[in-house]
Amino acid sequence: MKIEIDIDIESIVKEALKKQQSEDTIPIETTSTNSRSKWEYGRKNGRRRTPEEMALHDLEREKGRRLTPEEKGEAKAKVEMDETTENTIKEQVIKKAHIDKIVAEGTAAASKELAEEERRDPDSVNGNGIMEREEDKKEATIPKTEKLDTNSLFS
Repeated sequence: MKIEIDIDIESIVKEALKKQQSEDTIPIETTSTNSRSKWEYGRKNGRRRTPEEMALHDLEREKGRRLTPEEKGEAKAKVEMDETTENTIKEQVIKKAHIDKIVAEGTAAASKELAEEERRDPDSVNGNGIMEREEDKKEATIPKTEKLDTNSLFS
């Protein structure tokens, strides 16, 4: 008795290799084929670099080699902190400008109102710009008092 089994070993091996390859992924540094530069973050024709890429390239040039992942992380974090600080300062400047604008409007309105009051009644304003009423212009007099006659047990 003879048993024939049709097994496609090639497809089984291919599936096993694909499975193993997806589990054991090893990151490999890739460089573009058209780039003659030894830098990972060097210039690339036809596109602009982000501030992060420019900072990474500057660090590469400073060190004279490609960066390690730790160095890349530190450089990216520094760029992010700088951008955050810059955005915070911009927000503060905008708030200050807005507050100054409100203060200037309030001062202008107060000056206009004071000028309008002076125009209405010029005699009621003294040299300091402070309003005075007619009753306030009179000198205060202190009334004379007579000696009080008190019969007290303590005097």
